[in-house]
Amino acid sequence: MCHKIYSASMEKTDRRIIRTREKVLQSAECLFVQKGISSVTHLAVSEHSGVGRKTIYRHWPTVNALLSDTLANASFPPSPDTGNLSEDLMEHLEALRQALEVGPLGYILHALNERAHTDPDMKEIRDRLTRNGCKGIIDLLKRSVKRGELTPPENYTEAAARLEGPIFYYALVRNQAVPNGLISASVAHFVKQHT
Repeated sequence: MCHKIYSASMEKTDRRIIRTREKVLQSAECLFVQKGISSVTHLAVSEHSGVGRKTIYRHWPTVNALLSDTLANASFPPSPDTGNLSEDLMEHLEALRQALEVGPLGYILHALNERAHTDPDMKEIRDRLTRNGCKGIIDLLKRSVKRGELTPPENYTEAAARLEGPIFYYALVRNQAVPNGLISASVAHFVKQHT
């Protein structure tokens, strides 16, 4: 009987900790997107979330640790799997375009790129986010190879860069909308070269 009481008590504690962490990370993300990367401080997150500063410091001793966990959930669009290479690529690249132009992903990458040049922790966060982001399109390409729709590229990362690169260029470097027809032309060219 004692063991059950202990387990239930621990479960309640664990749920409370999870809720507190979620509340803090949501507040940090909100501040990051609305006010910029510099606005994510222990004090600001504490005031925004209503969670005590000591509690936040206990879980995240540094601002970079807090930013790392906040951005761990930032994600690139998932890769579709309709079984049709061209349709899957079009859908994936269109979702990426929207995430960069409309959603917070573009802002997150801008902010991380700015800090990555001078802060090794931010560079690691940016690199991890980028690696995880490329996984979706690489998985899509590997599935297409497995189905026989696609000749295996020499390097999957380079193939992904050829497809996603123009979208990142317009969205992040030129800070412009991706031109109409760019995605369909890129997909058509890629498919022609690799099938």
